[in-house]
Amino acid sequence: MRKITSLLTLIVLLAIALGTVYAQDDLPFESLYRRITVETRAAADAAAVEYQRTDQITTVLVGTASPISTSGAQTSTAVFVNGQFLLFDTGNGTMQSMTDANIPLTEVDAVFLTHYHYDHYIELADVVQMSWVQGRQHTLSVYGPPGLTQVMDGLMSAAALDASYRWLHHTEELMPPEYSGADVFEFEEPEGNEAIVVYEQDGVTVETFHVNHDPADPAVGFRVLYEDRLIVISGDTILTESLIVNSQDADLLVAATMNFDVVEIAEEINREEFGDERQAVLLFDIRDYLMDVSDVGELAQQANVERLALNHIAPNVSTDERLLNAWFVEPIAEIYDGEIIAGEDGTTIVIPLDEE
Repeated sequence: MRKITSLLTLIVLLAIALGTVYAQDDLPFESLYRRITVETRAAADAAAVEYQRTDQITTVLVGTASPISTSGAQTSTAVFVNGQFLLFDTGNGTMQSMTDANIPLTEVDAVFLTHYHYDHYIELADVVQMSWVQGRQHTLSVYGPPGLTQVMDGLMSAAALDASYRWLHHTEELMPPEYSGADVFEFEEPEGNEAIVVYEQDGVTVETFHVNHDPADPAVGFRVLYEDRLIVISGDTILTESLIVNSQDADLLVAATMNFDVVEIAEEINREEFGDERQAVLLFDIRDYLMDVSDVGELAQQANVERLALNHIAPNVSTDERLLNAWFVEPIAEIYDGEIIAGEDGTTIVIPLDEE
């Protein structure tokens, strides 16, 4: 396993710890700093080892919010499988959420984008650049449907000056230029219900399939396969046959979820209480290219999914367990009889490989 270093994580956690502990601790400042440094690094390394265990698949809901949320990280999902770190989408807040969860950014192997709404890729440049700055010592690959080259050209052009300053300042030995940036793999969007392979490494396969998020086109979902386990990432979409087919018998389905009834109430409030017709129309429009809770329940039930995890939650109430249950878990449970995971950012789902 590659050596794990995360200077940014260390500094952030140290600042928090020192701010809350120093005034109450009798140790001299330097001794306290040393103790917290060691403890913080030990915790980060232990978490990284746990994430990268090869006897289980670990999925982290890095970001679960939608663009209409005012808090939390937007869509991002990390899958750790057979020692590999695969990251699906990189919405706003992805970096902070990974820091909070002690996710080893320097170990990221590949990033996969479902489509090109900003709330699914806006922190891609941060993931690419900061994983290298913090110590990534391998090539990072980025995969996505047509449009990826345009997105990456823009993001990496913006980061190019910073990258050059890094290796000039710290030397190319510490900041190898060959690992800055990322290799871009733009694939053709599959047709119909087919799934095509876009990534294969040490027994881990990632397939992609078509979903419907018009007018955001192309849009895809992903399937992660290892041994006899299947993790499905829906991407943003309405309920389609391709999604049902490609989610069949999944051990875990991570699905974008909206409660249409609640969003409709928000539309009415904006129109009637605030006179905000523009916002009301936007809230009306977004319901025609995403899944309602009833659609998600039907999908999971028809596909015989073992576990269902909710992300892209709209409206985002992931920190309010009462509303999360009332608006999302309970309506879905009326249709789907499997396990429902409606967590907040950082929720971790472990699937043992020896599980029956």
